[in-house]
Amino acid sequence: MSFFRDLSIKRKMTWIIMLTTCIALSLACVAFVAYELFTFRGNLVSEMSMLAGVVGKNCMSALEFEQPDNAENNTLPGLQNDKRVTAACIYKDGRVWAKYPADAPAPNFPAEIPGVGHRFGDSLELFQPIYDRDNHKQIGTIFIRSSLDQIYTRLWQYVGIVAVVLGASLVAALLVSAGLQRVITKPVLELSSTARAVSEKKDYSVRAEKLGNDEVGALIDSFNEMLVQIQKRDIELQEARVTAEKANQAKSNFLSFMSHELRTPLTAIIGFSEMLVADVEAEGKKEWSEDLRRVHDSGRYLLELINDILDISKIEAGKMEVHVETFDVGVLVRDLKGVLRPLVERKKNQLVIECAENLGDMQADRIKVRQCLLNLLSNASKFTEAGTITLTASREARNGADWLVFRIRDTGIGMTPEQLGKLFRAFSQADDSTSRKYGGTGLGLALTKKFCQMMGGDIRVTSEPGKGSVFSIELPAICAKPASAPAVPSPSTTTFKARSGSDCILIIDDDPAVHDLLAAALGPEGYTLKFARNGAEGLRLARELRPAIITLDVIMPEMDGWVVLALLKDDPELAAIPVIMLSVRSDQDFGFAMGVADYLQKPIDRDRLVGVLKKYHRQKPASHVLVVEDDPQAREFICRMLRESQCTVAEADNGLTALESIGQQTPSLILLDLKMPVMDGFELIAELHQREDWRKIPVVVVSGKEITAEDRRRLEGHVQAILQKGAFSREELIREVLQTVRQLLGEQKSA
Repeated sequence: MSFFRDLSIKRKMTWIIMLTTCIALSLACVAFVAYELFTFRGNLVSEMSMLAGVVGKNCMSALEFEQPDNAENNTLPGLQNDKRVTAACIYKDGRVWAKYPADAPAPNFPAEIPGVGHRFGDSLELFQPIYDRDNHKQIGTIFIRSSLDQIYTRLWQYVGIVAVVLGASLVAALLVSAGLQRVITKPVLELSSTARAVSEKKDYSVRAEKLGNDEVGALIDSFNEMLVQIQKRDIELQEARVTAEKANQAKSNFLSFMSHELRTPLTAIIGFSEMLVADVEAEGKKEWSEDLRRVHDSGRYLLELINDILDISKIEAGKMEVHVETFDVGVLVRDLKGVLRPLVERKKNQLVIECAENLGDMQADRIKVRQCLLNLLSNASKFTEAGTITLTASREARNGADWLVFRIRDTGIGMTPEQLGKLFRAFSQADDSTSRKYGGTGLGLALTKKFCQMMGGDIRVTSEPGKGSVFSIELPAICAKPASAPAVPSPSTTTFKARSGSDCILIIDDDPAVHDLLAAALGPEGYTLKFARNGAEGLRLARELRPAIITLDVIMPEMDGWVVLALLKDDPELAAIPVIMLSVRSDQDFGFAMGVADYLQKPIDRDRLVGVLKKYHRQKPASHVLVVEDDPQAREFICRMLRESQCTVAEADNGLTALESIGQQTPSLILLDLKMPVMDGFELIAELHQREDWRKIPVVVVSGKEITAEDRRRLEGHVQAILQKGAFSREELIREVLQTVRQLLGEQKSA
């Protein structure tokens, strides 16, 4: 049946017609042959009975007068006229009295008379009594054996006739079915072809052709009506998808805009509150300082909330990136204790860290791993009071690979199975009562799960009400490792004689030709040079070597210069290292971008800003700084901090005003917001690079705007534009690099 089910409907119809015809004809022929066979046997018995009667009467006298020879020689030989008779005999007193043929041996005849009647076997055997003349007394029994060859011959004739009729009927049925099945199968095949075309091409505008008003026609009408409904729904879905994409784009634009608009006032809130706290504490007004600290803490909390929302938005838009680097897991875990101490002590909890000394290294996004652990530990501390929070880190082997397992166990309030089902959803908590009592936005766990999945791992949780919870983070020890760079001979193995231990320069660039060029330029100056071919290797060497200066290519595969710069500035131990941004084209024509010397994100950390000032102006305590910021409050806050650092300050609310201010007095440093009216920060950087004397002014970007791929392309395109204008030749580039390196190293030594 499986074979039949897989046939096309056309072949099924043909097989059905042929099989039906064949079965009907076969049954008819069998019935006909059976009827003829039974009729022939009946006729044979009747004829043999008549013949036996005639022979019996002719042998009556011989039986009465005991003359067997007369019967054998005169009467029985008459049977030879009937070719069907093969043997015959007359029984008298239970024994063979006369026989035909006369010379036939006795075993050819039944030894006993079974009774009057007939029987069929290989032949017909007939037994019939012989009576006297008055038909009152049986004087003998006649036996006749008749051959069945005639019936077999006729039977084979019938079989031949039946075969011919059946074959002719099947041919006729095949010809008729070929025409009739088209009437049924054509509309069905048309419907099937239309359905297949709709399924493959997703074109719901096609319609099946209706060929009749039968049940198949009604089915085609229903199918076409269904296509009409699907087409209408598809159009609605397409319109909804376009609307959703526009809404998502609007949401992304809104979040990007709001990140800037929210971070700008937060700069004033956090900054002025810090300054006021310092002032009132100096005056001994403790009650005022507590209120101001609440304002400061609320601003910080709002900033964390904004960052979490932006991270969720980035993940949903597929813009969140994983930056793989190698780090010591044990160091990362143990450093968390100091960070969490205030939060743990506030709830009178105890933090226990169980971490083996030889936990080893991990290749992952260090910032995201740290954030995941901080989220879970903060959560555990929030829902635990006067209890114990335990962080366990272990290394496990699974399927030939190493995995890092972090377990955070607390003795807090725990969760029910219903509450567990709501975890890891953005803006969702276990229930409303938990949210009212403990606060929070429900973003931390959602971000933690998404970060874990981005790094190839996952997070699991078990909990019991009143007994606490256990969160387990499982991450591969090596996740999303970038392909290693090809082994190209370069000066990375060469170390020149250094002037001092602080003269190490780290060059991060994926082009070996740049390594050769900078080695030839800086080597004779006596600097110690180290080289990295990609961002991950550059970050590792920066942590190991603590170089005096880093030169960083903007355009690199896997991790571009802007990402590396962000990671460098995020690390407190590396943030103070001066970074020179370079961009080198593959044809070895060079452009030089000294427009961005550093990047500060709003709200501005006061200590970070002071650190930047010291980094660039240690030898000039009264430097002249230009603040380019369109928000008056943020601009006032930055200016106050700068004046407290003994700097002279000029203000500008957009790029055009800044250019006028620079024309009047060249600043030694520019603090620049990227998003401004009239002329934004990108356009101002481009204008600065048009003049030789302005090109060397360090620019520190101060912005709440997220640096997007489009922003990077604008800055990188600016570098390419300088190359096209021929602003720098190869020799000029080397001169600019040497001048910048000497200046930075000279400032560090003089400090």
